[in-house]
Amino acid sequence: MPDKRYYWLKLKEDFFDEKYIKALRKLPQGDSQVIVYLKMQLKSLKTEGIINYEGILPDCISELALALDEDENVVRLTVEALIRFGVVERLENDTLYMLAMQQLIGSETQTAARVRKHRENIALQCNATVTKCNTEKEIREKRVEKDTPPTPSKGADGAKKQTEKSKPEKIQFAEFVSMTNDEYTSLVAKVGEQGAKRCIEILDNYKGSSGKKYSSDYRAILNWTIARYEEELHKGGKTNGNDGSKDVGTADTEHSKYAIEF
Repeated sequence: MPDKRYYWLKLKEDFFDEKYIKALRKLPQGDSQVIVYLKMQLKSLKTEGIINYEGILPDCISELALALDEDENVVRLTVEALIRFGVVERLENDTLYMLAMQQLIGSETQTAARVRKHRENIALQCNATVTKCNTEKEIREKRVEKDTPPTPSKGADGAKKQTEKSKPEKIQFAEFVSMTNDEYTSLVAKVGEQGAKRCIEILDNYKGSSGKKYSSDYRAILNWTIARYEEELHKGGKTNGNDGSKDVGTADTEHSKYAIEF
């Protein structure tokens, strides 16, 4: 039986002190526009900030107004204002993306909770240095090789099974992202621990919302997710206290564009 998933919207206590909310409220029908914005957030909870245009009505605004049961003019003014404020992005396929949703979404299943706990344990084990983590892994592998007797070959099928057994085990770092411990260690070496977590989060969000699958999540991160993360750092955001890098801490704003190119 599949895990039951629950979603909730987390509003900060200073939500109405945000500059873009204050600016929104000063516009004509400003309070109504704030309500439309909140409804948009609720509507995009399950898709992690994405509001897809299904093509039922002439444009995404009229379709969104129908879905929210709000006046189309108010919805249009709200979306245009939020795009100007940099809170919403309109993608090429007329999809709307709520940039700040990752800070506001709450969602977890029992499986996700177990994965999260596992990731926390991995982070604690590798907290000292990447080199120490690699050394400990090499020692464990040598002990396994020493204690495990060789398996006799049994033709093509036996060789295939032996090869499959020798493949490194993949660890689930997010609900939709898995990689080997070596791959994760290599990723940490490239972008730091905070950067690795953000890259995994970006790919997890995209795979969860789009249904996309990769033969190697690690390669997908190298091909486009790191570039997306570095763009976030370039644009600016909150500072990571460990290595001085920056991470906006919001939802992946342009991963759909990178995924299409990939």
